[in-house]
Amino acid sequence: MKVTAALAEKITVTLVSRGIIPEGDAGLHRYGIENGIMVAGNLLASLMFGLVTGRLGNILVFLFFYGALRSFSGGIHCKNRTGCFIASILILFIPAYLCDWAVKIPFVAVIIGGITAAVVILVLSPVESVNKPLNNEDWDYCRRMSRCIAGWQVCTLVTLYCIDRLDYFYAGYSSLVLVAVFLIAGKITKYYT
Repeated sequence: MKVTAALAEKITVTLVSRGIIPEGDAGLHRYGIENGIMVAGNLLASLMFGLVTGRLGNILVFLFFYGALRSFSGGIHCKNRTGCFIASILILFIPAYLCDWAVKIPFVAVIIGGITAAVVILVLSPVESVNKPLNNEDWDYCRRMSRCIAGWQVCTLVTLYCIDRLDYFYAGYSSLVLVAVFLIAGKITKYYT
């Protein structure tokens, strides 16, 4: 993503030349700006995916659930931004179409999968990665937050199911399951590296 790095560099140089940020902090700001551009690009691409597929509501529910939980739970991460972007877009097929596929799955299996995912999150979270190591204080905070968010999400999923919003139920459900899978993968990767 050389274009993103070049744009972040240009913005940083402009901010330094105007005296908005000190020159000594330019590297930190450039990193933050580059990450901000990537997040905005991912969000825009996700919204476009939702509009193109006609499943914008599902994508928004998924992003809300996923973003809230994943930021505190951790787990495996891609090694570069391009891989992350491609994986993020491919993952969106799950919340967009899971409701259509789920009619073939016995609901008991859905419940067992959801309970298993919730337990995995409660037991493993947070799983630090090479990109995001945690000190003891951060680990405790992320653990509390991920547990609270997972609990809130389970209650929300039960509500969505009870009010017969299965499209949104499965969008949120897919987030819970994916976070659990990424936690397990992150734990395995950490163990073997």
